[in-house]
Amino acid sequence: MKFLVLSVIALSFSFSSFATTKEEVQQKTGEAVSAAADYSKEQKEQFQKDMEVKLADLKSEIAELKKSASDKTGEAKAEMKEQIKALEKKQNEMKKDLAKLKKSSGKAWSEMKAGMSKAWDSLSESYEKAKAEFKETK
Repeated sequence: MKFLVLSVIALSFSFSSFATTKEEVQQKTGEAVSAAADYSKEQKEQFQKDMEVKLADLKSEIAELKKSASDKTGEAKAEMKEQIKALEKKQNEMKKDLAKLKKSSGKAWSEMKAGMSKAWDSLSESYEKAKAEFKETK
């Protein structure tokens, strides 16, 4: 992101060498900044959509785990319910973070993206672990 902004600023200065008036320089610089802001907004929106799809897919996968857990008995069933509960808790936290992300902008959005990516990796890893344990107990 910083590279993009710096590139846009450098590009705007190169435009300024071709501009003949102060107003043209300001216009070219303004256009460059606007283009960078639009690009950042598009990235944010795409990230949000990707996270929404991932969370929806995970919700379906957790529902399948619940169905499989209902067939279990005793300690295996209790353990699987506990793992599912932990997955759902992490999933709900991700939903809250996504809501915050939608309201964020600028530097906050970049930090939120990094945090959400790490949280998603953790949630995904937890799901895969639970899924593997399900297969072992079948």
